[in-house]
Amino acid sequence: MNSLRYVWANAREFGQRWLQYLLVVGLVGGAVSGIVIPVLRWLTRVVLVAGGVPYLTLTNALDVAVHHPLVAAELLVLGLALLVIFYLQFAIMLGAVAIIRQRQSYHFGQIVAEALRDLRHLRPGSFLFFALYALLIVPLAGFIVGSSLLAKVQVPLFIIDYLMRYPLYSVLVAILYVLMFYLGLRWLLVLPKAILDDMPLVQAAGASWRATKGRFWFYFWRTFWLGNLILVVTYGYGEILVQLQRWLDTQSFAYAAGIVVMSALVLGKLLLSGAGSAMYLIFLTAPDDVHQGVEIFLADRASRLPRVIKVALSVFMIGATAMMLMFSAVYLKGGLDSHPLTISHRGVDAGNGVQNTIPALQKTAKEHPDYVEMDLHETRDHQFVVLHDENLQELAGVNKAPRELTLAQLQRLTVRENGHHAKLASFDAYLAAAARLHQKLIVEIKTTSNDSKGMLQRFIAKYAATLVKHGDRVHSMNYQVVTTLRRQVPDLYTSLILRTPWWHRRRTRTPTPSRKPRSTTRWSMPPISSTRQSGRGRLTKRTTCSRCCSRGLTGSSPTTCTCSSRPSASTTITRPTPRGCSSSATRWMILRITGKSTRKQ
Repeated sequence: MNSLRYVWANAREFGQRWLQYLLVVGLVGGAVSGIVIPVLRWLTRVVLVAGGVPYLTLTNALDVAVHHPLVAAELLVLGLALLVIFYLQFAIMLGAVAIIRQRQSYHFGQIVAEALRDLRHLRPGSFLFFALYALLIVPLAGFIVGSSLLAKVQVPLFIIDYLMRYPLYSVLVAILYVLMFYLGLRWLLVLPKAILDDMPLVQAAGASWRATKGRFWFYFWRTFWLGNLILVVTYGYGEILVQLQRWLDTQSFAYAAGIVVMSALVLGKLLLSGAGSAMYLIFLTAPDDVHQGVEIFLADRASRLPRVIKVALSVFMIGATAMMLMFSAVYLKGGLDSHPLTISHRGVDAGNGVQNTIPALQKTAKEHPDYVEMDLHETRDHQFVVLHDENLQELAGVNKAPRELTLAQLQRLTVRENGHHAKLASFDAYLAAAARLHQKLIVEIKTTSNDSKGMLQRFIAKYAATLVKHGDRVHSMNYQVVTTLRRQVPDLYTSLILRTPWWHRRRTRTPTPSRKPRSTTRWSMPPISSTRQSGRGRLTKRTTCSRCCSRGLTGSSPTTCTCSSRPSASTTITRPTPRGCSSSATRWMILRITGKSTRKQ
C-alpha cells in the first residue's frame, strides 16, 4: 500500500510542476535527438569513409580492428564519447529534476555547468564499470525513460531471437534478464549518488548496493507500480482515441476527424513519454520520500516559470500543433506513401515447389511478384547453376558441392522439397524462362574460396547486358563482387547483402507456411539492409509481406520485403488501398502510428 501511495505522491509532484519537468526532458531529449545523434552518425560516417571501410556491422568488426586499427581506435573514441554524453544527459536531467522538486531557484545554464563538472567522476578506471552499467542495466530504464541514447544501448535483437529458439538458451536468456533486473534495482541509486551526492562512480555503486541491501522488494514494488501506471495511462490514451476514431469513421467528416485525432495521438504520446521520464527521474531523486503513507515532497512555494518562457512555450506548442495537423492531412491522403516491393525468396511461395527451380518459378510468376530472388553457384566447368546451398546433400541427397560437378552432371540431379521434385536448372535456362514469363529477377551471386579467378568476368561478359535489358538486379555477400559490378556495369542495379553472423547461420529449406527461415529478408536494397523505424511503425529484416500489408508501411524511400510464407504472397502494396488492408482513417491511424495490426496474422 505504501508503494501505491508513493506513486500517487510522485504523480501529484509531477502535476504541480508538470510544465517545468516536461521542459527539462524535452530540451535535453531534443538536443540529443536533433544534435548529438546526427553529429555522432556523421562523425562515424566520416571515420569509415576516410579509413576505407565500406560498412560496419558485428560481422566485420573484428576485420576492421585487425586491418584498420586507426579506424578502430577512432570508433572507440566515438564510443567513449557516447558514454560521456549519456552520463551528461542523465546528469543534466537528474540535476534539474532535483532542483525543481526542491523548489529552488535555478538557471538552466548553471545546471549544465554543474553537469559538466560531474564528468570528473568518469575517471579512466570507472569507464569499464560504466560501460557495463550502460549495456546491461540502463536498457531496462528505456521502458520508462524516453531517450534516443537509451534506444541505442541494447542487446541486438537477432542474438536474443537466436538464443530463444533453443530451450537451454531460452532458460539462460531468462536468467540473464532476471540478473539484469536484480542488478538494476541494486544499482538503482548509482547515478543519483554520483551526480547529486558528488561521489566517484565506483564509490556510488558501493553506496547504492549497501542502501538497497534488504530492501529489494521495497524498490521493486515502487518501480513496478510506477512503470505500470505509465504503461496503463499511455496505452489507455491511445486506445480511447482509436475507438473514438472508429466511431468517427462512420460520420461524413471522418477525414477531418482523422487529422485531429492522429495529431492528438502523436502529440499526446510524446507528452506522455516525457511525463513518464520525468516521473521516473523524480523517483530516482527521491525514492524514499514517502514514509507510513505521509507525503513529504516539498511544498509548492517557489515562483513559477517566467512569463517570457511561458509565452515562448505557447508559441512553440501552437506552431508544433499546426505543423502536426498539416502533416496528418497530407499523410492520411497518402501523400507520403511509398511502393513496397514484393519479392519471392528463392523463387517459391508457401512451398509451391522446389526452391530455385523452373517449375516453381512458373507457378510463382503467376502471382506477379515484383521480383523473384534466386541464387547462383559456379560449376566445375565454369558454368552457372541455379542453387542456394553449398552442398547438395539436403536437396539432392548427394554429398557434393556445386563446384565439384559439371553443369551437365548437376542438371541430371533431381532435387526434392515441400513434397515437390524438379531438375536443377542452368542459369541460361532459368533466365530464358523468366524472360518468357516477363518476370524480373534478383540474382544472388554465391561465392566461395574455390571459385575460379575469372568467374565474375565471365558472368559480366555473358549476362550483364541481358540483365540490364530485362531490368533485373544483382546482389551478393561479397563486397568485392558488388564493387566490381558497379564499376564495370554501372547500369546494373547492384547491392550488398550484409552477412548473417556466424552464430546465427543455419541452413534451412525453403520456408513453408509453418516455418520461416531467418534469412527471409536480408536484402541490402534500401531500406531493408537496416531496421527502418519511425513514429508510423517498424519494419525489420524479418518482416514478411503479409506483415508489410497489415502494418500499412510507408516512407520516403522504397521498401522491400519478401513473400515466402503467405498463401498469396505476391501482393504489391499500392496507395491508397493495399489489397487486404483497410483504407479507413482508423486503420491507417492504427497501422501507421502505433504499428498494430487490425487483423490476425
